[in-house]
Amino acid sequence: MCGAANEDALKMEASEFLKAHADTWTARQAPEFAVVNIHSMEIPAPAARIFPELASRDLLAPGAFWKSLLGFRFAVGQIFGWDRAIPAHRPQSFQVGQYFAFFCVKHVDAPREVSMEVENRLTRAVMSWLLSEGAGGTTVFNVTCANFKGRRGRLYWRVIRPFHDGLIEASLRTLRRRVEMD
Repeated sequence: MCGAANEDALKMEASEFLKAHADTWTARQAPEFAVVNIHSMEIPAPAARIFPELASRDLLAPGAFWKSLLGFRFAVGQIFGWDRAIPAHRPQSFQVGQYFAFFCVKHVDAPREVSMEVENRLTRAVMSWLLSEGAGGTTVFNVTCANFKGRRGRLYWRVIRPFHDGLIEASLRTLRRRVEMD
């Protein structure tokens, strides 16, 4: 489901990413967080072609399994009061201060980087998409930086981490298919 079993979507060490991309908004935010989780995938297309596809809500839940799992997570969060302050708006364009699903858009540098933040009773997290063009195409990085609040927050991360990794890698595969189809 992640990394080693799925060679087209690679996990990478935070230190390696932060060193190579130190000039990005995402890398400058990372020291504030205890968890930095990074996945990447090479897509044979220019960043300007890929970036608009990041606004597709399907990337947040790429397939029926992920839609049902995220729906379940949202319902449990409502029951236990984890997410009272999280709006569940429809996606909007990537504009700072507007919402993309339950994420508040914090930074946009099109077609290079978009970063969104969510905070609830268990976590504060920033999820970023960073695009880095090279000779063979564009490497798309998903960087999730998070702080988990208290014992419950840390337990929550242990439970959701395999799902988070699988979801991000499914999102990257969906993004690649969508770009290659056009």
